[in-house]
Amino acid sequence: MPSPSPTRRWLGLIAIALGVALIVVDTTIVNVIVPSLVEDLDATSAQAQWVQESYAIVFAALLLLTGRLADIFGARRVFVIGAVLFGATSVLAGLAPGSGLLILARFLQGASAAMLLPTSLSLLKATFTGKARGQAFAVWGSTIGAAAALGPVLGGWL
Repeated sequence: MPSPSPTRRWLGLIAIALGVALIVVDTTIVNVIVPSLVEDLDATSAQAQWVQESYAIVFAALLLLTGRLADIFGARRVFVIGAVLFGATSVLAGLAPGSGLLILARFLQGASAAMLLPTSLSLLKATFTGKARGQAFAVWGSTIGAAAALGPVLGGWL
């Protein structure tokens, strides 16, 4: 298989960075909106805790499994499926009329986020070489840092 053109590689990096940014923002944004969530959805403190933690628990639990699935089925395929599922479950979370459906959506978001993170690293390693690889990983890492700072700001704004 021929290597992608330089333009395609960097466009791919943008897609990977956006996917990683979404999962990091989603992790941090909920921490700020919990009081509003409790009030708007009439959630108990236990339900609010599940909204906060279910994402992280499932995300962490499935990282190794989804990394292995990417080895078997291909990192690009797993990344794309994870991105589509993450988008769909984010819409589900945003439209949830109650805390029960929101908790379910957060579990599913965690599972789809676990598909994105390990595959993003595999895709960068496979796509870039030499100095460009270092630059791509720097963009990836910087994206995570910026997204971690952006999440609470977006949560406060929302």
